[in-house]
Amino acid sequence: LCELHADLRAPADEEEDADLEPERANVVAWMGAVATRTKSLLLAAVEALPALSAAGAKQLAADVGYLSNIFAAGLSLPHAELTELEGLLTCDLAGLPAIAESAV
Repeated sequence: LCELHADLRAPADEEEDADLEPERANVVAWMGAVATRTKSLLLAAVEALPALSAAGAKQLAADVGYLSNIFAAGLSLPHAELTELEGLLTCDLAGLPAIAESAV
């Protein structure tokens, strides 16, 4: 269990690496599509929430931040909407009306 399957290990030489390049491109494209759809579904679900408690906002902010980090580090995908959502979830409630007005 501690050893990676041969298909998951880094290639031993550049020739083998060149043979895998089209497959890697397909994987990157597929992961990007999954990430984009995940982000869209998350944003739609959050938009549909009628209300959110302080504890719920804190947990959701942590989850959104985690997902945003995965997208940035693992996939190098832009995640501006997730960063904005995390900021809204963690902002001071007194400043929320001003943030909402500036978004309109």
